[in-house]
Amino acid sequence: MGIAATAAVVAAIDVTVFFAARGGTPPAAARSDQSVDLVAVIDPTSTRVVDRVQVGHTPTTIAAGYGGVWVLNKGDGTLTRIDARAHRVVETVPLDLTANDLTIGDGGIWLVGRLRGDVAHPLDYAKLERIDPASGRIDRRFETSIGASVIAVGGNALWSTGFLAGHVRGAARSDTRNGAMRTVNIEIYGDLLVADDTAAYWVSSIASQVARVSTRTGRLTNSLPLATDASLAAGRLPPNPTDVALGGGALWISAVDGSVIRVDPNLHGIVASIPVCRNALALTYGEGAVWVACGDSTVVRVDPKTGTARPPIHVGGLPRGIAAAGGAVWVTLN
Repeated sequence: MGIAATAAVVAAIDVTVFFAARGGTPPAAARSDQSVDLVAVIDPTSTRVVDRVQVGHTPTTIAAGYGGVWVLNKGDGTLTRIDARAHRVVETVPLDLTANDLTIGDGGIWLVGRLRGDVAHPLDYAKLERIDPASGRIDRRFETSIGASVIAVGGNALWSTGFLAGHVRGAARSDTRNGAMRTVNIEIYGDLLVADDTAAYWVSSIASQVARVSTRTGRLTNSLPLATDASLAAGRLPPNPTDVALGGGALWISAVDGSVIRVDPNLHGIVASIPVCRNALALTYGEGAVWVACGDSTVVRVDPKTGTARPPIHVGGLPRGIAAAGGAVWVTLN
């Protein structure tokens, strides 16, 4: 997601500072010039990197589905499609949007952003575009009036965070068939977002809080703080979320402190907090596990049944985005 990618950059700086403060240097994998602009392919069974695919400049968000893997290259404004079975690039196409985020579902691959060179419209103007996975071409294009920058798809709708009129940050629902949009009151600013056909979840990386909205009614059903009054009174810092995912009957949230928080999907409480690595930058659920991208150039598999973190998988570069589908785990490297 767009804001999660920013968190990845900040965490990357933290890694460098961490090693420098101790008179050392970052791992060789993090320093290699050959580790950038790649997608690492991990076999979920052996948990080994089995391939690397060269993509566009500064790949960030990645999604897998419809037989392909879709990579948003923020550095050169392109979208790369990888054949999920052959691990080869099918095509890399320039985008007409300065795309901030990418999600997959409801018949296609969705992008959000402003048209390139658009100076005629205010900042609260943005577009949603759907790419047909069969043709690779845009088949739907909708306008939004909230400057949407983060999106998720579920329940025949696109859920977003952006800027309302007057530069007030807010959330919205857009119909995936006709683009009809209405605002959603989530009572927080959620810069991390995930959805399925039952609910959409906004997570605030600043307030460390989660809001749940029913995809049927479009109304807020519950909210949950990720830091208790008791923990704050004891001097513990809030978790500072970096990404969010759904799967295995739970909501999973990665945090700057390297933990993964398991939350009840109805937001009835935090089920577990699992230590994973030093900096957890992003995560995904798929191929039977939770996969966490970390600031030390590793990916960690977490067993969703036991909450056990497996040994780290060295991916040879700083991960920015992660997806798991099509028999593999896919990690963008910068």
